[in-house]
Amino acid sequence: MRIEFMPGMTNVVRFEVRVEPSLELLLDIAPDCREVDLVAEAFDLDRCLHKARGAADLAMAEHILNNVPPERGARRRRALDRLLQPLIGQAVDACRLAHRAGEVARRANQRLVEAQIEGGYWIDALKENATERTNEAARRLIEAHIASEEAQGAARAVSIAKRGEEWRPFNLRAEEEALFLGAASKRIAVNKDGEAIASPFVFGHHRLRSRSSEGANPRG
Repeated sequence: MRIEFMPGMTNVVRFEVRVEPSLELLLDIAPDCREVDLVAEAFDLDRCLHKARGAADLAMAEHILNNVPPERGARRRRALDRLLQPLIGQAVDACRLAHRAGEVARRANQRLVEAQIEGGYWIDALKENATERTNEAARRLIEAHIASEEAQGAARAVSIAKRGEEWRPFNLRAEEEALFLGAASKRIAVNKDGEAIASPFVFGHHRLRSRSSEGANPRG
């Protein structure tokens, strides 16, 4: 547990409560994607930010196909849980480090501004420190975002395996249609003549690499 005085106060103490890492916690503390995009552009830190989740989803699906017992039951569920928990723990830790780095950078920049207003300080040293802390905070934010995206991508593959469904690559438009129009198997569209046609919003195709059978997909 970490004890820290609130900024500008001497009688209010903030306690950092350590909560067991979980997907729900990760979703709550993960960096805002809009902020991540702005920081990545400002600091030239773009590292394929929007591909991490899909790549982790695919990698986990292939790992499940090749390494997790295919028979349904408690043994399979335990194996799936063991795969996901370390990734979630690493992502939660990365988010906490990013938050702390952001607080340190904020305080460093605040000290610099106060020194510039009041004068009589070592401005150059404070400016250099503020720059270093800001760069560190930006790097930590990007790392937290990538770790969070990878954990969420892996969680999707594990969730599909637990439900016993066939894994398919994530497709945003297909997911939106399934959410608003019903199950994917019931999705239809109508052409100008009023005839039912296949919906254009379908899942993408990707053949998983299996050591035993080329092109097989993992099922629960």
